Amino acid sequence: MQLLILKKLTMDKTNIDIKFIGTLVVFIATMGGFYFTTSYRLDSLEKKVEILEQNGEAIIRLEERVKGIQKKTDEIYKHIIEFLRNDTN
Repeated sequence: MQLLILKKLTMDKTNIDIKFIGTLVVFIATMGGFYFTTSYRLDSLEKKVEILEQNGEAIIRLEERVKGIQKKTDEIYKHIIEFLRNDTN
């Protein structure tokens, strides 16, 4: 009788240990998946930020060129207006 009770206690402890180990494995797998997914997403975002920074620099250069072109067209318009005023007089 004592052997049967001892065997039952050992089986219950083993079941608890197996359940605990199973829970622990699931928890570790979940955390690992979360880590690698987050790491992948951060790497992807960093690449996109680098591309946006490069585009931002290109936009700044284009804006400077547009300002230069706008100054030149303003000069041309001034000369045209001046010419037309002198022509009508």
